[in-house]
Amino acid sequence: MANPFRLDGRVVIVTGASRGIGKGTAIAVSESGGSVVLVARSADDLAAVAASLPGPSRVVVGAVEDPEVPARAVAAAAELGDIWGLVNNAGISPAYSPTVDTTDEQWDEILRVNLRAAAAFARAAIPAMIAAGKGGRVVNLSSIAAFAGLPNLVAYNATKAGLDAMTRTMAVEYGRQGVCVNSIAPGTITTEMVQQLMDTNPVLAEKFVAKTAIGRVGTVDETAWPIVFLLSDAAGFMTGQVMLIDGGRLAAA
Repeated sequence: MANPFRLDGRVVIVTGASRGIGKGTAIAVSESGGSVVLVARSADDLAAVAASLPGPSRVVVGAVEDPEVPARAVAAAAELGDIWGLVNNAGISPAYSPTVDTTDEQWDEILRVNLRAAAAFARAAIPAMIAAGKGGRVVNLSSIAAFAGLPNLVAYNATKAGLDAMTRTMAVEYGRQGVCVNSIAPGTITTEMVQQLMDTNPVLAEKFVAKTAIGRVGTVDETAWPIVFLLSDAAGFMTGQVMLIDGGRLAAA
């Protein structure tokens, strides 16, 4: 029996692939035998990621909220084979303010990138998966923010909860066609941005650690490899779920 955790011959689109969890996921997919379509704004960063991968890849430069980018990503995937997976990783959190001070413009920007863009990529990718007749996988990057009322992040929190609702809906709609849809909800992960925050603010780093049951923050690999699991045949009977990767943060609350 073939290793069900492998992605040999599978083509996966990863948004926000130039850094952080997206970059780590692209590397993990490639190391698992998959081909990757890398999507992000930075051409230079994407080229560097592509050059580091052991397997085939394509680069799509553009903002995920651009309505033309999802179709371009699916077309790039077709150059590599039948599309199998979509990882909706791209996201932003530019507003850090109480609910009453969060502006309509901030709401609109976060909704466009975190939620509407993910829906647009799913709308482009799922029909291609179904047409290929082999099923597929969609993994949406949620957050523990969907479960905990993190202060001063109302729009971000709402989009992550919205992603989980979208996950459940798509799972029900497309399960009979073999498309499994799940969310990953990370806690504090040492992406480049988080690491910089902790390096410049040791007190903040201590707070991050104190809130987890394991007593440390997570690594990018510890999020990327669970995503690979959800993309694999090993997760073939798992859909409509939210997988928490938070070091026990919510359990310890």
